[in-house]
Amino acid sequence: MTENNDKDNLNQIGLKILIIGDSQVGKTSLLLKYVDNIFPEEHIGTIGVEYKDKYVTRGKFNIRLSIWDTAGQERFRSITKNIFRNANGVLFVYDVTVKKSFESIREWIKDTQKIDKDIKGIILGNKIDLDNKVVGKDYLEDLGKKFEMPVLEVSAKDNINVAEGFNLIVDELLKDKTEEEIIELYSRKNKSDLSINTNKTDVRQKTRCC
Repeated sequence: MTENNDKDNLNQIGLKILIIGDSQVGKTSLLLKYVDNIFPEEHIGTIGVEYKDKYVTRGKFNIRLSIWDTAGQERFRSITKNIFRNANGVLFVYDVTVKKSFESIREWIKDTQKIDKDIKGIILGNKIDLDNKVVGKDYLEDLGKKFEMPVLEVSAKDNINVAEGFNLIVDELLKDKTEEEIIELYSRKNKSDLSINTNKTDVRQKTRCC
């Protein structure tokens, strides 16, 4: 997947991707590393939701990825549900050094499937740059098999598999579809603006680095 330099010759499509998981698993860090190539040294707590856009190309398509970073705290769960309108895919993220965040993935997936049983998802184990890993890759792979989702271990800090993670969800959304089917499903001319389905909340609070 590469940046597009000739947009006029490509079909324009849009994909809305959600990043979901417990607080402090690195959702915002993954978003900032992928879109802006920066890593915040302090933990940035998302209040509500926030999104960023990134344009990439894949084959005959110029893709606008509208990537939504969600708050992981339980009290914001209702806000998280509100942004599922027009969502196409989900990155479920946990911290490989926090077992509880991995255990929560099952509930995040189940909650998501209650809203949209057909939505595509992948599971990412973040912070593999840290030495105190407690969730092994075999557990991740077993969880992926259970929910029939691709999986990947990543590090936002060291930029390990970050782009590959976003590529994975795009692959899931485009695979087994013809060019005509992709245009019908995801054409930006056939759908409302991806950024107006909920209020953009841009209020953040800095705490200790994660």
